[in-house]
Amino acid sequence: MLKIGILLGDDIGLEVVPEAVKVMKAAAAKSGLEIEWQALPIGRAGHEQHGHTMPDYTVTRLEKLDGWLCGPIGHGAYPRNDATWIMPPLRKRFELYASVKPVKSYPNVKSLHKDVDIVFLREVTEGMQSSDTVVAGNGEFRPNDEVDEVRWTPIGLVDELLTFQHDVAVVSGLRLVVADVA
Repeated sequence: MLKIGILLGDDIGLEVVPEAVKVMKAAAAKSGLEIEWQALPIGRAGHEQHGHTMPDYTVTRLEKLDGWLCGPIGHGAYPRNDATWIMPPLRKRFELYASVKPVKSYPNVKSLHKDVDIVFLREVTEGMQSSDTVVAGNGEFRPNDEVDEVRWTPIGLVDELLTFQHDVAVVSGLRLVVADVA
């Protein structure tokens, strides 16, 4: 039996995560996979229930799970000037260094492009994320057009990410891999 955590997150996470769980439950039932689900607070719910956006209560339970589904975190709506209202450092805490985003088109689903089969992999734990540097808009564009971000990524992490990219390509049967660690 798998043990899977459900972290609604904030904002649209409150809508999309329950729908994703419905899909996962249907797939598990169809395949005969037993899953024990555990709802855990993070973000605004974590702060309201335990005084922090990533409470120890949640972290200790996540450590014992086989995996989890986490919705978007709405840090833009958090109160300012309170150190407990932070973007939960979930990725760094659990060393989730790669954001994996598969994109595939299917013949029976209407789409703009046919025969798409791409996996995007991005390193997401080192340096500043756009959510850390944004004043308005997104992290690439600042209101005064200044660029004041330098990102250093340790060579060991680069090697780990490139190895992971290679492994995903081999397992997926991808024909082309383009690596960009910038």
